[in-house]
Amino acid sequence: MAPTPAGLCLRELKEASIAEGRDPDLALAFLPARADLSRELETLAEAWPGGLRIGCESSAQLADGNSTTDGSVQAFWFDPPKTGRSPEVAVLEGSVDHPPSETEIAAFADRLAEADGVLMLVDGLRFPAERLLSDLGRRLAPRALRIAGGLASATAADPTASSDGFGARVFFDREIYSSACLAVLLYGIDLEVEVVRGWNPASPIYTVTRAEGTVLYEIEGQPATDWYRRFFTVGGTLLPLPEASHGFPLIVVGPSSRRQGLYRSLRAFDRPAGAVTLWGEIETGDQVRMGMFGGGDGESLLATLEAAIGRMLAGGAPVEAAILYSCVGRQGALGERMGEEITAIHRALGGASLSGFFTLGEIGPSDETTSAFFNHTAVLALLRERAR
Repeated sequence: MAPTPAGLCLRELKEASIAEGRDPDLALAFLPARADLSRELETLAEAWPGGLRIGCESSAQLADGNSTTDGSVQAFWFDPPKTGRSPEVAVLEGSVDHPPSETEIAAFADRLAEADGVLMLVDGLRFPAERLLSDLGRRLAPRALRIAGGLASATAADPTASSDGFGARVFFDREIYSSACLAVLLYGIDLEVEVVRGWNPASPIYTVTRAEGTVLYEIEGQPATDWYRRFFTVGGTLLPLPEASHGFPLIVVGPSSRRQGLYRSLRAFDRPAGAVTLWGEIETGDQVRMGMFGGGDGESLLATLEAAIGRMLAGGAPVEAAILYSCVGRQGALGERMGEEITAIHRALGGASLSGFFTLGEIGPSDETTSAFFNHTAVLALLRERAR
């Protein structure tokens, strides 16, 4: 697995494959949301016609120890005697209004079940990601398949209000999908995944008494808007929502172990009237509390991530590549310290190739056998080729 070249310079991309003697087996491209995205995909195809090329649009990207808005590409050359099978890509199309059929989901799950690990990229606005993860959990159980991924993002603060036709899309080869989930199936690769949180409790525990899908209607029998007003009214004035809540995720603490530790970001306030809409699903009966980062300086987020890397590296073989899927909510909370976090990650990984992007949601393990949809977290995936 090779270092990450940033940007899409045709000459540099070709030089990378010449140095290795062949095109990469896999190229992960995280690119800015632009109307001319197809032109950039043509550049990748011209440089590396023989490799799998897959990726998504995003508001900002990671390239080794730096963040960028120019795009990043991570190229992988796998050792065939070790892996035994080249990576593959599975595509599942669908939308919230027209979800994939049971037959399509079953076929998709069967393909994932063959892999040693899965990297997942999902359209960030139109595909029913959370519903798919629930279906996959039932179909793949009791196998503990490692899945790491993220939802593509867009630059606009409220991307759903955009009508320009691009943003938060995924792509494979030369094709840009209007709404799809793409899965990179890895073989002979040890994929280690951890969900990094780092938010501190900022309220007592409350019970959700009415919720449906992503809409939270009531907490403790009161309208959800009244509950949020408790925390975001200063001097008698309600702070602008959802903007003021971006550093304060809703944390699910129980009672279901399946949902414990899920974070939910506020997407819309008083829509519908008296209710709030979240970026992920919430259930009646969930026990929740408000979260915040410690001291208002992001220190707990940085410390938690450093501790997670230490656990993942303890006693293991050297990491050959890493991917970080970090929520745009964390990016907003950390502010200028986001660059400090990325640099610290790259240094802790011993300079291993690091890529990733800022997401509209993250996919990682919720327990030993299932994967879940998160907000306000960072999902870190470490890749190691297995010994022969």
